[in-house]
Amino acid sequence: MTSLRKFVIGIGISFGLPWLLLIVVPAISAQKLTTLSYDKERDGMEGAYPGKGIYRQGQLIYAKEGCTQCHTQMIRPGFAGILDPWKKGWGSDQAETPAQPIRPSTQRDYMFEPYAYLGVQRNGPDLTNAGYRLADKSRLEIHEHLYSPQAVNKWSIMPGFRHLYKVQPIQAAGSPKALKLPAAFAPEKGYEVVPTAEAEELVNYLLSLKKDAPIPGEVVADTAAKK
Repeated sequence: MTSLRKFVIGIGISFGLPWLLLIVVPAISAQKLTTLSYDKERDGMEGAYPGKGIYRQGQLIYAKEGCTQCHTQMIRPGFAGILDPWKKGWGSDQAETPAQPIRPSTQRDYMFEPYAYLGVQRNGPDLTNAGYRLADKSRLEIHEHLYSPQAVNKWSIMPGFRHLYKVQPIQAAGSPKALKLPAAFAPEKGYEVVPTAEAEELVNYLLSLKKDAPIPGEVVADTAAKK
């Protein structure tokens, strides 16, 4: 009986301790987070970090469509300058070689989100700061990619979200929102593809993803002033 009790206690500790340290403690810690204020003299900027919440309506579509299965929203700490923080297009600096390393994600970056969609696998690009690299694209181009990724990049393994779009007969000059698709991906003659309200919300969310705000006290004034 003594051995059985030790066994049960051991099992309880083996499962209970990781659950406590990995789930309960971080959850309690996250609930106590507050925004941090910038100091004009120290940081070269004013305001608070983080400064705004996420586009929740579009995030719901993002979650419903399972985008977290292939896309992460978490920039891991780098090592020796060879990992994520130096990758092109991962932050506001879209240069081939960013002038400053992209900082890793922090707990506060997700402070205003009911759920932090960190992702399951990184089969596709990380979307933490997708709003920056999508800024030079029109909404129409983003919709075309969501509707049929292979129409934009033949090598893409991303699934299309055609159910978020409506195929309708062309009326008069056609809808200004109609997608411009290659013949192989276009609907039959006389029809056009237009985004639904859900597709529009999803694009709004992707464009809003900019989670690289400087951390108060951890950024030089010259860098902060460029944000």
